[in-house]
Amino acid sequence: MRRRDAAPRTDAKRSQAAGGGWWAPLAMFVAVFMAAPVLAQTEPTPQTYRLAPGDRVSVVVFGQTEFSGDLLIDAAGNIRLPFVGPIEVANLTLPECQKRIVDRLAEGILNRPNVNVQISEFSPIFVLGDVRTAGVQPFKLGMTVKAAVAVAGGFGVIPPAQSTAVTELLASEERLRQLTLEKAILTIRKTRLEAQRDGAAFPAPDQANGRGDDSLADIVALEKETFDSQMAIQRSQIDLLHAQKPRIESEIEALNVQLVARKKQLDLVRQNADQYTRLTRQGLGLSSTEMQLRLTEATYESEMGNLSAQVARLKMDLGALDIRIQEADATFKRQILAELRDARDRLKNLDVTLPMAREIRDSRLQQTGNITDFNVPRSITVTRTRGGQHTVLAADETTLLEPGDIVEIQLRLARGRPIASVVTPQLGSGSLTSVRRDAALPEAPLR
Repeated sequence: MRRRDAAPRTDAKRSQAAGGGWWAPLAMFVAVFMAAPVLAQTEPTPQTYRLAPGDRVSVVVFGQTEFSGDLLIDAAGNIRLPFVGPIEVANLTLPECQKRIVDRLAEGILNRPNVNVQISEFSPIFVLGDVRTAGVQPFKLGMTVKAAVAVAGGFGVIPPAQSTAVTELLASEERLRQLTLEKAILTIRKTRLEAQRDGAAFPAPDQANGRGDDSLADIVALEKETFDSQMAIQRSQIDLLHAQKPRIESEIEALNVQLVARKKQLDLVRQNADQYTRLTRQGLGLSSTEMQLRLTEATYESEMGNLSAQVARLKMDLGALDIRIQEADATFKRQILAELRDARDRLKNLDVTLPMAREIRDSRLQQTGNITDFNVPRSITVTRTRGGQHTVLAADETTLLEPGDIVEIQLRLARGRPIASVVTPQLGSGSLTSVRRDAALPEAPLR
């Protein structure tokens, strides 16, 4: 309802309104708002972000599918792995979380586990206040307050036609940005996988990201860490198998020496036995002595047979060891090729999706070319929780958000006061311009 004053205005108030003093409260508010501290523009990265309850992490244990999976960090800050139990990972970075899982698996469960941890889903953000659809919204890396407002349907006071056009434009911009970032990440990953497949060194950062972009330095560092870790595990496994070959070969050599010695002894015994047999046939020898010589000959023949069997078994072990070395290398390469095929398939899809997303964004720019909206003063605050402490900070539309942030948008206008010569953003010709209009704001209740 329209608010009515109980008493008529005084002449002084009329004079103030006529003389333009109406803008003094607005000017004071703008000055206070501009002086408020704004959140530091520090975009969370996979290396610096600290995990929190509500996040989902993808845990991959190399060669151990039963320990791999997509895990939710519960309210106590734990994840649960089979045969391991709860592991506290809250407030840890990805490398710290990965190390903690490795340490727990190495405690009598796996020998030299190779673990890779990625964030599959962040804790959602909450958008409240002067937006069309307040509530829980999914978080994406690099999301700003403007993007959060876009996914919440835009500001609440925007007219329906403009709200739809601007919201669709912001959504198309956000989608184009996400697809571009995803393509850059997949390109770096493909470079790493190709280096692993070819047995080459990991490229330098400017070669890895294809353009030397500092914004992708953390992604390059993470892929290089994965490259070094997996290559070290592969070399360790193969070196361990190769280290067993000299032992088997030395045993084969020792048995061959024994075989040569036994062969000489057998030849001597056989020669003596043949000579004594001739004496026995002439009646000059004893049959019992001949029998003893033949038994000794048979014993040596049996020992030579055993030694030959041992040599054959060791040669089989040596062949099996070569097969295991080849299988270990083949298993590693199969996994690399599977990941490389997946990365290439996703890049092909992005090659089709990115041009379409760019065309949609350009179309949205054209649709919003003649739409203008009064730049209604709003205050934006972000409530952020770190280490159990809640901090409320002033923000603007370009402020980067973090998982779990609570974004609250409020109108800061006096009721019934006309606003003249308002500078308003206009979307036209693909860029933001400014226009000035005289208008009177409605006296309807503000949300």
